[in-house]
Amino acid sequence: MSKKVYFLWFGQTLSWTGSQMSFFGLGVWIYETTGRASALSTILFTVAIIGTVTGPIGGVFADRFSRKKVIITMDITIAIVMCFIGWLAYTDNLSLYLLIPGAVVFGIFEIAHWSTWGAFFGDIVKKDEVTKVAALFESASAISILIGPIGGAFIYAFFGLPGVILLDVITCFIGLASIMFIKGKKVEQKNQLNIKNMYLDLLEGFKWLKDKKGLVTLVAIFAVSNFIHGMNSVLLPPMVLNFTDARGLGLIESAVGVSFLAFSALAVRIAKKIQGNMKIIIICGMIMGIGIIVGSLRASLILLIIWGVVEAGAGSIQYAISSGAWLIITDEEIRGRAMALRGTIAQALRPLGILIAGPLGDYLEFTFYPENQDRLSFLVGTGDGRGYALLFFVGGVVLFIAFLSISRNKNLKLLEQQVLAELEKEEKQPTI
Repeated sequence: MSKKVYFLWFGQTLSWTGSQMSFFGLGVWIYETTGRASALSTILFTVAIIGTVTGPIGGVFADRFSRKKVIITMDITIAIVMCFIGWLAYTDNLSLYLLIPGAVVFGIFEIAHWSTWGAFFGDIVKKDEVTKVAALFESASAISILIGPIGGAFIYAFFGLPGVILLDVITCFIGLASIMFIKGKKVEQKNQLNIKNMYLDLLEGFKWLKDKKGLVTLVAIFAVSNFIHGMNSVLLPPMVLNFTDARGLGLIESAVGVSFLAFSALAVRIAKKIQGNMKIIIICGMIMGIGIIVGSLRASLILLIIWGVVEAGAGSIQYAISSGAWLIITDEEIRGRAMALRGTIAQALRPLGILIAGPLGDYLEFTFYPENQDRLSFLVGTGDGRGYALLFFVGGVVLFIAFLSISRNKNLKLLEQQVLAELEKEEKQPTI
């Protein structure tokens, strides 16, 4: 890969780290302000459901316009939204209700942003390097998860939410500068974009995906996985903050970052060996389910750190293989829509997980678990936050069973064969 790709990686690492600081700070602010998981659930649900609905449209833009310009436009828009939220926090005018419009705007651009990034990877490297570049940028995400919570907790403690958001905006513009050095591919001029053409573009994308049964199966199981992860994103802060403070939460999330970084680096090294290997994806999913169960057993930082390490490590390997498979199978002219559909379908159940986790978690915490503590304490222990942990435990069991159920899926075996065939075809093409 060229040096410009590594420079892009550096800039995005800083940018994504700033974003993680903001997400951490906002999560702590929401819970400290309301004291309820359902409040955090409301914001996360808004982002997730809006992003799921509008995601495919982002894929149309990614196939009709320069993907580089699309990414820059989305990043600038998100930066403006964060500036507005930061100003409200600085002037003590921020409230949960005022966060919702920002969540709507953020949701519109979030999934489309990451889908465009996924398609952009295919523009800057060859097919036999896409798994490697996916793993490389997963390491950027890993570093952001490692540094973001610790940095966010430190800055939040001294400068509050406005200080965290200010740093996020600064790093965003550093990330924008890094992408300027990457030459985007010229896009063939198509008919003027209108509602009819957008519909036809989306229809073409859905028809293309319909015939790719292996990819459909793969994205469907990730939809179930993201449903569980959506619940966990809501459950983790109140579960942890009931027996420790923001520094403990930051420690757990940073352990996730360490694991992401280590396993993403491993994925970069072994990318060519694991390309298209669906068995590894299934095994990693089952291991993630076991990790969630372990994290729910007691109110313990150690157990939750173990969960974070297992979750992040297995997830980073899964992501590298899955992203590589999608980029290898897809052609350039439909790659934007393909990656957008991937993101949209994979995230389709996440809003539901987020939506039910807050009220269901609160019910288990404040009503069900206190009434049944004697019978359930052997599973998740006793004390505050154990009702949230019970739902955490159930999610781990569901995830394990879901991946176990597709261990012999014929469509995934076929997908693996298709990926290897495409790579073999690429190797046989003459070098120009």
